[in-house]
Amino acid sequence: MVIETVSQGEGKHIVLYGLFGIGNTGNDATLEVTLSELRKRVPGARFTIVASKPDVIAPHVDAPCVPIRPASRTRSTLPGPFRRLQAEADRWSQARELMRTADCLAVPGTGILDDFGSTVIGHAYPLLRWCYAARLEGKSVKLLSIGAGPAERAWSRRLFRKVALLADHRSYRDEKSRAFVQDVLKVDAAKDRVTPDLVFGMEIDVPPPRDVIERVGIGVMEYHNWLGSEDADNDAYGPYMEKLTAFCTELLNRGLELRILTGDVGDQRAIDDLLARLRKTAPGRERQLVAPQIRSLRELCTQIGQTDAVVATRFHTIVGALKCARPAISIGYGAKNRAVMTAFGQGHYCHDIWNFDLDALRTQFDELSLGRTAISERLVDVRRAMDRQVQDHFDNIAAEIEGRERPPCAVAKLPV
Repeated sequence: MVIETVSQGEGKHIVLYGLFGIGNTGNDATLEVTLSELRKRVPGARFTIVASKPDVIAPHVDAPCVPIRPASRTRSTLPGPFRRLQAEADRWSQARELMRTADCLAVPGTGILDDFGSTVIGHAYPLLRWCYAARLEGKSVKLLSIGAGPAERAWSRRLFRKVALLADHRSYRDEKSRAFVQDVLKVDAAKDRVTPDLVFGMEIDVPPPRDVIERVGIGVMEYHNWLGSEDADNDAYGPYMEKLTAFCTELLNRGLELRILTGDVGDQRAIDDLLARLRKTAPGRERQLVAPQIRSLRELCTQIGQTDAVVATRFHTIVGALKCARPAISIGYGAKNRAVMTAFGQGHYCHDIWNFDLDALRTQFDELSLGRTAISERLVDVRRAMDRQVQDHFDNIAAEIEGRERPPCAVAKLPV
């Protein structure tokens, strides 16, 4: 029973919801930074984490963890469809019981209002269930610096619209997310705030960039299409890997070391595929290839800190590179990649995974190599400004949760 896991106490009880524990380093890092910053600002607060895989998250957080889809408590003798309906009614009851003990439901960061690799029943509907449960119990719903869009499934869009309307606080990690809520979901977002991805508020120590480029981080991803299906007529993976292999082969032949990176444990098959291809196209270069095991954003940033430049696909691998002030090129699969690169003044170094040009990638890598010092200095300046914006945002969130007057909003302007 979900409610049995909740700790008792006098402080504010904050429920944090998200796709945590699924192997995505960015999602779990978002939870880590949100817990850390709210604990600093809301004394005595208690937290419950509603996660995709609570057993994975529980060892890393000092808080009870419960599943997004709790097991039914009923032993029904009804036939199939009615048994499933009875089980779902019990899940609603469990969500309401938990929210009855809480002060608010907060959904921090991540692409929570998109349907990347997900079904309606697998993502949009459970999110709606928990948000409705909170509002039915008279509790606030806060969407904090979230990513939004695209959503290819019509029913996902309908349910995301309902979620957005249920929230009394909406903020977005980029302007494109706010525009999606405004223009596609048809929710008035004119007064909603745009703030950086919450991960930019995480404290990470990395060595400063070097003056040479000898080690390049290659962020690979097993990407087929937005909905994650392997469809021969709608699959980016083959051409993407062929061009990435050709690019990496050239770097190896220049004598550069390649550190193969990923922001999601689900990309291991793509890593193995790339390494196998490179052993064929660049025989004798195995010593220049490093493929470390990465299980968290901190580990990812540690590996990025050992590189001099990064070429990557996954969003939070790009975020990690920018956070570590490493010049980066994005081979992106969504608007979020270009949005964060543009915020750092690096929008020029963005490509689309479906149709990127190998010659253009070569040219830009050489251009980036020559201008690396100035680029790194700019990245440091923007990173500092983003960190200040994230800290200011957490100040305001904590004030909302505690019912205090919000502190003055001194937004740090990004360097021009």
